Amino acid sequence: FILSGFILTYSYESRLRKKIVSIRSFYIARFARIYPMHFVTMIAALILSLAVGNNDNYLLQNSLLIQSFYSDKDVFFSLNAPSWSISDEMFFYLLFPIVLLFTANIRVFLFAFLTVLILYLNIHLDDGSKHYWLYISPVLRFADFLLGMILYSIYKYLNTHYESLNNKGTILEIVSISIFLIFFTFHLNLNISYRYSIYYWLPMFLIILAFAISGSSNNKGFISKILSNKYLVWLGEISFCFYLIHVLVIRVVGFIMNKIFFNVNLIILSSLCLIVTLIASAIAYKFIEKPLNYKIKEYLL
Repeated sequence: FILSGFILTYSYESRLRKKIVSIRSFYIARFARIYPMHFVTMIAALILSLAVGNNDNYLLQNSLLIQSFYSDKDVFFSLNAPSWSISDEMFFYLLFPIVLLFTANIRVFLFAFLTVLILYLNIHLDDGSKHYWLYISPVLRFADFLLGMILYSIYKYLNTHYESLNNKGTILEIVSISIFLIFFTFHLNLNISYRYSIYYWLPMFLIILAFAISGSSNNKGFISKILSNKYLVWLGEISFCFYLIHVLVIRVVGFIMNKIFFNVNLIILSSLCLIVTLIASAIAYKFIEKPLNYKIKEYLL
């Protein structure tokens, strides 16, 4: 969500402010980006659910992408479970043009308010409620998105006033990844509720900032150059399909393998799921996500 806030602000701030892109066009573009694959995977999940006799599908909530506003796990993880985060994203998209009108100080104040609220809930919520309110809830996870918007302002300032950073891409990348690895190494020492919420803010903030500075310079860092490989870029392009498809593949492959072989080696099962998901994602990206994205924008814009 931090990355989402950063990328949207990077892509749309000046264009929306200068009215090069209308708010209507922004909403249509974001809808066309996420809804077609959500809808297709939702229908696939519905068919799977009906096939195993599960009729509690919460189809309306999923169709409207409001399932993450329900604190019941059976609702926000209903049908295609990963789509809870797409529900959050849609909420962020709706608020984005409004928050973009706020001054930097107001954004920081709103982020600080949400942070204080999150810290308060970490202390006072019962363990059974923490997963929803600190990890799923779109209202509180909006803090992550806001942090991404604030991060863009910091990135823009550093790029303007500290051009020498552009020549230190590799160092910035290595330092940011090292900090992330340190945080990950010690993550079990902290209550899981903080890992749901604020614990990874700093390392993710630094990684996005480091790679944004390195990737935008003429002298890219070593890791940025590797990530610019066309095959890795292609994997990034199909990653949204991969995210929405992977749980469905795990369910189907796991069911088939268990029916045929009973006890399946976990490594074999995982490898098979990975291969099937990659193939399905590539096909879905080429024949569903891209064409429908284009058709929706062509029809509505």
